[in-house]
Amino acid sequence: MSLSRLVGEAERPTPGRRTEMGVTKRDDAIQQLALQMFELTRRTWFESQREKFKGGYDLSESEFLALDALEDVTSMSVGELRKHVGVLPAQMSRVLKALEQRYEEKLVICSINPEDKRKIDVSITPKGRRAVNAYRRSKIKTSIEALHSLSDQDLVCLSEIMTKIERAYDRPKSGRR
Repeated sequence: MSLSRLVGEAERPTPGRRTEMGVTKRDDAIQQLALQMFELTRRTWFESQREKFKGGYDLSESEFLALDALEDVTSMSVGELRKHVGVLPAQMSRVLKALEQRYEEKLVICSINPEDKRKIDVSITPKGRRAVNAYRRSKIKTSIEALHSLSDQDLVCLSEIMTKIERAYDRPKSGRR
């Protein structure tokens, strides 16, 4: 569905112009586009479910995010990892337990921090690296298959739009718009 269709063919959204309920047509269009983005993400995850079983790693989103965070560091404390993944302490415990026990070989290793015995450090194992890479490849493969249906011009436009969206995510929340 096009933006012009979402906001009305003849009328482009103007900042500050409110409808009867206090919401601009631009706000409505943004909400519809966000719903479309969510639906595409959901469909991508659904389609890639088939692929992840071929790789042998049935990771949850939190498990993937934990392994992804550990890929480029020697180790990370459980607290740092929990904040990075964005889960509660009890959830992080379940994630780490699964990554340590679900497969024949551990995907992560937990050890006591040598400088602060109260902290537990987590590091990724070679098997964990293979798991996160296989999982990532399955997600990307699904997107590649869908992107092949776009024209070259559509791919250029989509790339430009996605770059703008990435920048919006990188800006502080108060600076959005």
